[in-house]
Amino acid sequence: MKFEFLLGLMAFGLAALFNTTPKQKIVKVLVLNFDPVIEAEGNKRLHEVFKWHDPRWLAKEYSADLTECSSGFVRYQIVEWRDLDEFPLKVDGFAYDDETYLRCWRERKGWHEPDGVDYRRLIDKFNLVERVNRGEIDEVWLFGGPYFGYWESHMVGPTAYWCNSEPLIDKRFKRNFVIMGFNYERGVGEMLEDFGHRVESIMTKVYGRWDYKIPLEQMNTWERFTLYDKVAPGNAGCGNVHFAPNSEKDYDWGNKRYVWSNCDDWLNYPNMTGKKRLVNCDEWGGGDIRLHHKWWLKHLPKAEGIAPDGKLANWWNYFVLP
Repeated sequence: MKFEFLLGLMAFGLAALFNTTPKQKIVKVLVLNFDPVIEAEGNKRLHEVFKWHDPRWLAKEYSADLTECSSGFVRYQIVEWRDLDEFPLKVDGFAYDDETYLRCWRERKGWHEPDGVDYRRLIDKFNLVERVNRGEIDEVWLFGGPYFGYWESHMVGPTAYWCNSEPLIDKRFKRNFVIMGFNYERGVGEMLEDFGHRVESIMTKVYGRWDYKIPLEQMNTWERFTLYDKVAPGNAGCGNVHFAPNSEKDYDWGNKRYVWSNCDDWLNYPNMTGKKRLVNCDEWGGGDIRLHHKWWLKHLPKAEGIAPDGKLANWWNYFVLP
């Protein structure tokens, strides 16, 4: 009886261990919205002065798109929103003031170099070590204007690695997390592009390689998913963030040329049939950045369990909470 009980307990433990795809992941977000009040422009926020997008609208649409694309698997919960009446500090300690920034934007020159923001100061100023380690937040979104110096995505933590930017190794953190950088002059499509490049970086790390030059039969699952006709004639998958299945150059999302693709089959992953069909840009929005990126994200595998290649069959596990 004891032996049978122990076997049952072991089976339960293994099932719990490998049941790595819960129905939903709640991602807790801290938003730091650097959106200075411009007194000389009637006390309007910077995004209002230039009629740029409302950061709150951008955050709502972006969150909704990723929930939709993941079939409800990921849901973002903004646990704190900070509207900051300041410009972020650059790595050399410089910060714009209202007058300088407005002049540079209107004259389209005079921008400060180095451009990059000081992420270490942000981490310390907003107590990110304590808040991440206590589980209060899972990631951070930075909003700001052009030339604020944000990376599109930036991984921080004890074993951080390339995430469309050089990693920031910080042993004070108990785990890795991502700081996203969003520009409220741009739209939701560009935010999804930031996320898409985050996906590309993390999945390359998961599979250990992203190389189109090796023989097709030797490619890993990630490489096959991202194939496009230009690099694999007649064998396109879903392409990548910059290249749709039929793209002939970067950002060529409006190409009317038909190519053979197995893009539909990835919706069956890992139980793929090998079926292909002819596709063109009518599938992904005819050149619209947001529609293309949503189409691509929707095709990322999100099944339960472990795939035959030994990886999780739901790739969203990897890049939502790395």
